[in-house]
Amino acid sequence: MYKIGEFVKIKNQNIKGYITAINNQYITILANDKYVKSRIENIEKSSDDNINNNKFTVKLNLSSPPIDEIMIRHQTVDEALENLEKFIDNAICNNVKIIKIIHGKNGGILRREVHKYLDNSPYVKEHRLGGYYEGSYGVTIAFLK
Repeated sequence: MYKIGEFVKIKNQNIKGYITAINNQYITILANDKYVKSRIENIEKSSDDNINNNKFTVKLNLSSPPIDEIMIRHQTVDEALENLEKFIDNAICNNVKIIKIIHGKNGGILRREVHKYLDNSPYVKEHRLGGYYEGSYGVTIAFLK
């Protein structure tokens, strides 16, 4: 329905911008150099293309090496998945191909939800549980496209 780079607006608000990410029920929009996340049903296409003259600004931090692991232990599922989404976006921008997700071993709820998220992510080629020396079943290793 919507595509990255498409100009849209949030219904009943004066927020217009370009789609930078689409994830399940949410769309992220770049509007006035700020990222806004909204549910898909609150978005509509806009023919008014007068913002930023159709230019994108991409900011990369090249001063430090890219981070290839994230610790999401002790977070709620919603917090963890939101942080994981941002982490994967950052990893892709920095051309990281293998990431390590530390979700912990307790109960397996977070591990199960992370695996569901990775199964449905268009950016993940495959994933597996960590080996003995990588953190075992408290860690997931994901391979990005």
